[in-house]
Amino acid sequence: MNFDQSPEFAKELKKLSKKWRRLPGDLLELQKVITTFYLGANGVLSQHIRESFFSTKKAAVLSKINDSCETVKIRFDSQDLNSDMLRVTYMQNGESILFIELYSKSQKNREDQERIAKYTKQLKS
Repeated sequence: MNFDQSPEFAKELKKLSKKWRRLPGDLLELQKVITTFYLGANGVLSQHIRESFFSTKKAAVLSKINDSCETVKIRFDSQDLNSDMLRVTYMQNGESILFIELYSKSQKNREDQERIAKYTKQLKS
């Protein structure tokens, strides 16, 4: 899978990494988890992994653009965090993942719908 970051996501990651130093390494772990959603792991089909993970309410599909593209919000656990919760919003398009937003639940309750729409619109163009 190919992972990329929106400029806004990169800025948020840099800002939050000053507070939580392990965040960049934890993001690499999140990338491994996301990869299993779409490619599977250890002979287990990706569909089974997705169903079991999404049923725990650690992630939610925000919108499905077509059969090979969707936007997802996922809980992002970091080793540095105690009670704060982070969320990552990303868009999957085939073999590509674009990280759109990273935010702390203590600072913001919901994802930025306008930003998600901006990247969805770029994809449809």
